Amino acid sequence: MLAYLTAPDGVRALLDHLELPSRPAQLAPAQGPPQLAWC
Repeated sequence: MLAYLTAPDGVRALLDHLELPSRPAQLAPAQGPPQLAWC
């Protein structure tokens, strides 16, 4: 299904109906590369 949805209420209702997250994930602070944790 291809669609172009611009109405926020319609998009939220569709995502809720499909049991998909309708809100963005919370951002976490950036972290350094994992290699530095081993030093």
